[in-house]
Amino acid sequence: MSLRRRLLLCLLPLTLLITVAELWSTQREALAAANSAYDRSISGALKAIEANISTASGGLAVELPYRLFELLELTASGHVYFRVASRDGLVTVGNLDLPQPPEGTLKPHVPVFADAEYLGERVRMGSLLTHVKLLGERGPDTPVVIQVAEQARSREQFAEQFVRTSLLRAGVVLLVLIGSGVVVVSWGLRPLRRLEAEVRQRGPSDVSPLDTAGLPRDVRPLVQAVNTQMARRQALADQQRQFLDDASHQLRTPLTTLRTQAAYALRRWQEAPAQAEVRDSLQAIVEQIDAATRSTNQMLSLARSDAAEPQWQPFDLAETLRQAVRPLLRRARQRGLDLGVEVPDELPAQGDETLWREALANLLDNALRYARRGTPVTAMARAQADAQGRLGWVITVISESEPLPESLRLQLAQAEQATSPDEGRFVRGQGSRQGGAGLGLAIARRIAQRHGGSLQIDARASGAFEATLHWHGGPAGSGSPR
Repeated sequence: MSLRRRLLLCLLPLTLLITVAELWSTQREALAAANSAYDRSISGALKAIEANISTASGGLAVELPYRLFELLELTASGHVYFRVASRDGLVTVGNLDLPQPPEGTLKPHVPVFADAEYLGERVRMGSLLTHVKLLGERGPDTPVVIQVAEQARSREQFAEQFVRTSLLRAGVVLLVLIGSGVVVVSWGLRPLRRLEAEVRQRGPSDVSPLDTAGLPRDVRPLVQAVNTQMARRQALADQQRQFLDDASHQLRTPLTTLRTQAAYALRRWQEAPAQAEVRDSLQAIVEQIDAATRSTNQMLSLARSDAAEPQWQPFDLAETLRQAVRPLLRRARQRGLDLGVEVPDELPAQGDETLWREALANLLDNALRYARRGTPVTAMARAQADAQGRLGWVITVISESEPLPESLRLQLAQAEQATSPDEGRFVRGQGSRQGGAGLGLAIARRIAQRHGGSLQIDARASGAFEATLHWHGGPAGSGSPR
């Protein structure tokens, strides 16, 4: 069901109900107004009869106001009845069987009006209580009830005519309201139709934010929520696209080199039995295959760090660091590097141990790859509380490489200041002899960001290189290094 139809289905029954209630109220008010107008005529007749009561003959006599009665019959379009009787009913003048007013409703000289049935038809009857001296001026006051009744058909017709007129007017107003409601609802939904048209005209790849200008204030939160969701989708698409770009970029170079080395080895083998050159070529092929394998593993690690939510659990950061360093000791000795660890015996921490092990492996691999022969490579970890008392943890890997070019140090600084995960992900020194993929720092940075932390790089022109990971996850007061 469309929003337009839903609004109309809510508004039209309510409008109809209000109109019916208004008509019912109008009918009651019309009848009350007719009664009030006609009752004034009956009240005048009652007062006139009261003024014409005579007891001079020793009994009850009434001189009827015939002209007034004729006027009443003319306005009532029917008969007019009257009755003058003592309260005990012993003396009666006029229509003897006219219904008497209910007991206890009469007050002296105050007209009382009521609807009644007389001779099979509805009548409007007025009653007035007065006192006369039937036994002379010195006699007691005798209560006398004066009644005048007229047929109610005229006033009912007046009320019906009034109601019919009101019904016609209400019908016209209802039609105007319905038409106005349709127009107003359609006009109010125009921004939504414009928004719908804008979305329909967009291409499949257009996920730019929707314009909220001109939209009703109640609709803007919905559009803003949609924009937020589209931004998330755009970020996810950018991550996937960046992943493909990184993969194609990093896998193309080693595979191209592998193809070149293999072709050269085959060509030399066919030309002459140059065993030494073939051996070197095959060794280069093995190294390039290792580089391709390492790049593939790093790309998978980067994709996993982007997609998976960290599983926060307690773990021993000191033991994790020792386990990350242990498999690299042989490689460090082969390169003449002094690989060491500075951690306490135990260092309780919070986070995803698997992801932090991956971050450590990439930082250590990066340090061993670019460190100068004969220099130390040191991995350290410690607990550290911030100014708010939150317990955090710090991992630092220190190494010494060849002097870094200014352009590379600038790239590292820009990557550290990046505001989104995709900015500055890929940093690699040009002409690197080690053939590094340039993803180690990006993986470590992304893992830190997923834990609410960061990666800080201190790269100096002299070649001193310090990579520091830090994140928070608990109250201060535990896990201090010894």
